[in-house]
Amino acid sequence: MFLLFRSVTFLNLIAITCALTQKTKIEVLVTLQYEMPGYVTNAVFMSPTFEVARDEVMKRHRGQYNVSVRYFQHKDHHTCDDINGDAVANVSEYLFRHRREDTCYAIVETGCNDQNGLSSFATALDVLVFTLNMDSMAKDFLTPKSAPATTVSSGASSISFCMALVELLNRNNWYHVTVVIETSTTITRFYQTSWRFLLEVTKHSGFNFQMVPLNVDNIISTPDLMKILAESKLRSRVYVLLSTAKLALRIMGLTDALGMSNGEYVFINVQPIRTTAYGVPAQFARLANNTSNLNASRSLIFLVPQSHSPTAKTLADVNEKISNLTLTQYNYSYNGVPPLDSGNGARGAIEIVEIFSTLVIERDSALLGSGQDGPCSGSQLVDRIANRTFTISSGRVYFTAGGIRLINTEVFAFNTSTLSLQTIGVFDGTKQRFTFYENKTIPWPTSDGSPPADVPECGFTGHEGRCAAERTSTIITALSTAAGCILLLAGSAYYRWFRQQLFESENYWVLQRKDLVLPGYTCQSRISLLFSCISLKSQRGIEL
Repeated sequence: MFLLFRSVTFLNLIAITCALTQKTKIEVLVTLQYEMPGYVTNAVFMSPTFEVARDEVMKRHRGQYNVSVRYFQHKDHHTCDDINGDAVANVSEYLFRHRREDTCYAIVETGCNDQNGLSSFATALDVLVFTLNMDSMAKDFLTPKSAPATTVSSGASSISFCMALVELLNRNNWYHVTVVIETSTTITRFYQTSWRFLLEVTKHSGFNFQMVPLNVDNIISTPDLMKILAESKLRSRVYVLLSTAKLALRIMGLTDALGMSNGEYVFINVQPIRTTAYGVPAQFARLANNTSNLNASRSLIFLVPQSHSPTAKTLADVNEKISNLTLTQYNYSYNGVPPLDSGNGARGAIEIVEIFSTLVIERDSALLGSGQDGPCSGSQLVDRIANRTFTISSGRVYFTAGGIRLINTEVFAFNTSTLSLQTIGVFDGTKQRFTFYENKTIPWPTSDGSPPADVPECGFTGHEGRCAAERTSTIITALSTAAGCILLLAGSAYYRWFRQQLFESENYWVLQRKDLVLPGYTCQSRISLLFSCISLKSQRGIEL
């Protein structure tokens, strides 16, 4: 009996040891566009980082977890249609043929819209999806449970800066807004998407905004641009520019000619991504001798996702590995800029791998503690993500209860001393409120330094409100003055006529000069008349 007991105990110890050492495998299935202009989630930026992140996670856990990355992309994939046409077929076939019970899978969905139904397909298979599309989950934020059940948003959502924008407008009582939306380029689809969600956020805000969109082609001619801006002046003084910095600078350069640099106007440029292709604060800096349209710069507010914690020192070796691998695989150089701080998709790749690995490790620990087992569930992993902040090697990442990635939005304004933009505050996407820094303000070019009014004193036409009353008073005064002058002149003329008539009636017997006409002789003057009459009298006396 004793030997039997020892044998059973030994077998149990072996079983427990195997349970402790046998970890769930982790596999990341990546569907990316190979290379598309304006996309920071291109394979050239993210694929090398996925591989480096995989190695770093396995090294950190001393090989206890096997992490693998499988790509579903091709060099011929240059558009969203290219990706969408193959993604579902390729991923579904792979999972059908190779899915294992001991492996947790996560699909990384492209930044394109989910028109291919990849998220819906993953929900049916109960597989976790990290979508890189900025706004695929935004609707769920406004209408909970409307998004696919196993999808979370890894890309920063437009909801973040839309909330910041609405709060900024409301705190300044700006409700009449013209929204300029740049169109016609690959990258500007983000601006069009942002406009749709800006409308949704304003509807849920409870405030009565009157927003008028202006769709502007990026190659619009200057006369046409001036025409539509001149027309828009009749309905608002606040301009939200959902456009690249390049178009925003064009608009601001026209303000003097359009009479829009008098301190009554506000320009708010919003950028979804912090890269030069969209817009960065440095693009609005001025040379020391450039003072043209200075009031327009002083009337500018610039909103952009907050810079992440720098990794140049903390993750120097990781950045170096990513740079070297990117140059080897894609012949792309970061030119000394740390890839994780470049604003491209490298940071997103390392975040996905680390967060997914954390979820799987937590799942294993929970199953070990409960003595249960079962296949990896995407919906259960999503529950672990909800309303949570992850602290990983590259910084902190927060997800809402609906699995949406909210970020902080930095607020920039013009510094008249440095002639460049400076940070004056930040909007906390989690707490949904602003924090403005001490002694950092906007140098409004108004007479009292206050923010411009939503509606000017004289209205948008310049002839309303107080000015309408003043104009009416001025017109009445002018008419009264004119009428008085006319009456005075008329009275004066009548008085002169009346005096003339009175004189003639009282002196009707007096001989008038015009009636003194002698035969053959005309008296030209009183003197000649006198001598003529004397001469006539003397001649008549002789005759008598």
